[in-house]
Formats: sequence, C-alpha cells, structure tokens
Amino acid sequence: MRKLFFKLIAIVSLCLCASCGHKEEPMFLIPYSPVAPSLDGLLSSVVWEVITPSVGFHAPWDGLDDDTVFKCMVTDSLFLFRFDVRDSTLTLKADFGDEMDVSPEDRVEIFFSHPGELDTYVGAEMDPAGRVLDYTCGFYRKFDYGWDFSTLDYRHEIRGEGYSVAGSVTLEELSAFGVDMEKGFLMGVFRADYRPDGEVNWYSLKPTDDSQADFHQPKVFFKAKADKDAFFKMRGAVLSVEDLESAPWPRIARENGINTIGTHVTPSQVAAFMVSEKGRFFASECARLGIDVEHQLHAMGDLLPRSLFAEDSTMFRMDAGGRRVADFNCCAHSGKALEIISSKAAAFAEVLPATNHRYYYWLDDNSEPCFCPLCREFPASDQALLIENKMLEAIRKVDPQATLAHLAYQKTMEPPVKVKPSEGIFLEFAPIERQWDRPLSDPDAPGRKGRMSHRRVMELLDANLEVFPSETAVVLEYWLDVSMASDWRKPAVELPWHLEVFVRDLAVYKSRGIREVTSFAVYMDSTYFSDFPGGECLRDYGTVLGLYR
Repeated sequence: MRKLFFKLIAIVSLCLCASCGHKEEPMFLIPYSPVAPSLDGLLSSVVWEVITPSVGFHAPWDGLDDDTVFKCMVTDSLFLFRFDVRDSTLTLKADFGDEMDVSPEDRVEIFFSHPGELDTYVGAEMDPAGRVLDYTCGFYRKFDYGWDFSTLDYRHEIRGEGYSVAGSVTLEELSAFGVDMEKGFLMGVFRADYRPDGEVNWYSLKPTDDSQADFHQPKVFFKAKADKDAFFKMRGAVLSVEDLESAPWPRIARENGINTIGTHVTPSQVAAFMVSEKGRFFASECARLGIDVEHQLHAMGDLLPRSLFAEDSTMFRMDAGGRRVADFNCCAHSGKALEIISSKAAAFAEVLPATNHRYYYWLDDNSEPCFCPLCREFPASDQALLIENKMLEAIRKVDPQATLAHLAYQKTMEPPVKVKPSEGIFLEFAPIERQWDRPLSDPDAPGRKGRMSHRRVMELLDANLEVFPSETAVVLEYWLDVSMASDWRKPAVELPWHLEVFVRDLAVYKSRGIREVTSFAVYMDSTYFSDFPGGECLRDYGTVLGLYR
C-alpha cells in the first residue's frame, strides 16, 4: 500500500513539473483608444505620457541590456508605435542609395505575424533619418524586398543623445497577413546599434538564450492583442438641451471616444426635450452607438416648487435671522417637504431613466442651508444627504438598480459628518473653484479667482473619499466647459484647452481609484462648432481617457 502511495506521489509530481514547464506565455496588452492622436504632431503628442512603457531590451549574445523605450497603442483603424533610443554613437549611411542601405545603420524594427506557427510575416526596419527597409518574409529568412507598406506613416527625430521614431500603420493592411488586434497576433520588437567601427549589438524586447543574434525565428516573437479595458469606465460630457437640439452629439461623442452624455439643465426642461422629436432621435442614436444617457439636473426648483411656500412655509428653509424663505432648497427636517421632493424625483426618474442607473438631482447652487432648530446642527452636506437618502428610497421603486449622486460642490464641498449615506449614494465631486491652466497636482495654484487652492481642493476630495467609496465616485469637471470660459454669456469664446493639465489631472484622479469621469461641455452647440471647427480638445479628451490603464 505504501509503495502504491509513493508511486502516486511521484506521478502527481511529474505531472506538476510538466505543467510548470509549459507555462502559458503572458500576453502583451496594447492599450486601445477609440480615437487616435493627431499624426502631424505624433512625436510631440502628450498621449505617449499616458502609455506604460515597455523597457528591458536585451542582447544575451553580447551580455548587454538596453534602456530603449517602446510604446504602442491601437485604435479602430490604426496601430501606432513609438521608440525612444539612447545612442551616443549614431551611425547612418552618408551616401544613401536605396532601402537596403538601412542594413548597416542604427535602426528600430517591428515584425507582425498571425498567431500560431510562424510562416509569413511583415517587417519594418526604420532608421533615425526617415528611411525604411520593409518587406515580407517567409520562414526561414525568405525575404521579399519588393514588397512595401503602403500605409506606414513614420516620423523621426535625432536628439543630442539619441533619437525617437513614431508612426502608424492601418489595421486593414495588417489584416491581410492575419494580424487581428482583438483576437491576437505575434509581434517582434528590436533595435540594432551599429558603431563607426562596423561592430553591432542586436537587442530584442523578448529575451532569448541564443549565442548568436537572429530575429527571424519564432522564439523572439511574442503574443499581443488590444486591451479595451480602459481604467476610466465613464468618459462623459454634460450638455444642455440647447446643445443637444442643435448639434449631432451622439455622432460627435462616438467619433471622439465619449461613451456617456449627461443632459442638462432642469428636470422639466430635459423631460420636454426627451419626449420631443429631436429628443427621441437623440435617445435612439445614443442607443445605436452604444452611448449611455444620464441626466445631470439642477432639480430643487422642480422638485419643491416655490409656489408651495404660501401653502406651508415650514417646508422651506429658515434663514440665519429665523425667517422662513422660499429662495433655495428646503427644510431638511420637514417630512412633508421630503415626501414631495422624493415623489417628484421618482416621477421624473420614470420619464428620464438613466441607461447606467445613475441619477443626479442637485440642490440649488451655492445656497445657504436651513437654520431651523432641527437643521442648524447639521452642516450643508449633511442636510443634502438627508434629502438624497430619502430621494433614493423613492427612485428605487421606479428603478431598483438606481444610484444617486451626492454633489460635493461649493457649500457642500465639505464631507458630511453626522449623516451616513445610504447604500447606493455615490460621490459626485465638482471642483468649480479650482483653475484649469495648472494641474491639481500643483498644490500652490490659488484656484479660480484665488478662492480655493489646489491643496485645499485635494484635501476636500480625500476627505469625501473617507465617507464615499472611490469605486463609485464620479468626477464632474470643467475641462470642456465653454460656458464657464465664456462667463456664461453668448456668443461663446473658443475653449482654452490645456492638454498637459488634463493629462496630469487624470493621473491624480486615477491615483485615488476614481474611474468615472465627465466634464461640462455646455455651449458646444452648432454655432460653436461652426465658429471653432478644429475640435482638437474633444479628440484629445477621448484619446487620453481611453488610454489610461
């Protein structure tokens, strides 16, 4: 019996060793963005800062490591790449004749092949001076130098201590060789470092144990595929009814990688739009293009009409002087007021369902809270949360999956301290007092009109994230807000777009685990697009949001 036991142990150990020896090679994941950066400025594009670099080129046959940096990305139509090479002995052929003269030069190389057994593949070997040796090749080393990429767009720059190369090739051209970004393919990435004495070191991103350099073999290719799992799940824009009526925003959103549109301004305005012919077309186009629709609403005037003050003034807030006033919001301890507000919120939720089940019924802007004897011990954020908890309870009778925003904005930027959020209440952080020509990571930026430093904005964000989970938090920003840039007056001015600030702000929000991001883009209507047709800000917005991993 003992012999049988030990025999079984030996068999199991052999099986485990065999499985360990055949580990599945990890997949090289290529970040996907639905939109591409401008090819004109590809080398200087800030999007490369967002992409995680691949480093660790190695030449085992020479015992050398290399700090060349390789980055790539994929869109619906393009594969884009970039190499940054440190090279103090740049070697280029002075009397360049044809593409074969790339062979004795410093260069970087990319090979593409279909998955499976290596047979035919395509390669591009690119020197720092803009010259390319490209070909198809059958295994083993059966080169066809008469073939050239027809869609390779290639940019180059020589610097003091090295060079950079960036470019793109269409997926359509690669697909002819079985390269499928979604299903996976094989790729090889290399560098040749020639020196004036004719010696050369060959580097591969995938290491091998060969004693001699040979890039034209299966072991230096690695499995790769597009990674569509972006870090920022919601990539949104908030538009007014007037914007949505005049411009084809579902198409604009789709073309620029925006996957969520928030309608604006009041529940009654948006409800009237959504049941109109233009509103129904907007909703159907969003559904067809896979764009979520939510409604970000200044709501209290519709949820508790000011006309009810004559009927029962106790539903409305008490000011600091002890008088009931019908100017803003409500008394957060009036059961009657909360019932009316909640029932109306539920009624609007039936008319204005959110396709992502997120609802936004905001309190009045920058308004004072209630100072009645029951409310005065509750700060503004706590009063807001009392109202929001009650609204969510009612809305969930209409949409059982509903979640509801607690808006941290102006008077409610401080987190609540006395009231706990119900399950399903999420933080919406709207830092309107910051400035947008300096990133949030700059703590000394004084803020818009000097009212709130970025240090304080970040303190308040972190304090709110102690109360509300970051996994459900939404950032409502103003990067695209033409209405703010225009001081909320028309005619609109052109948006002052600060791409580098935007990129760094996203890094700040990502570091806090916030994955849902949107921005006001109000006043981006048909007149705006006619007056300012470039649209770089929208393309940059969608591209960068899509690339963060």
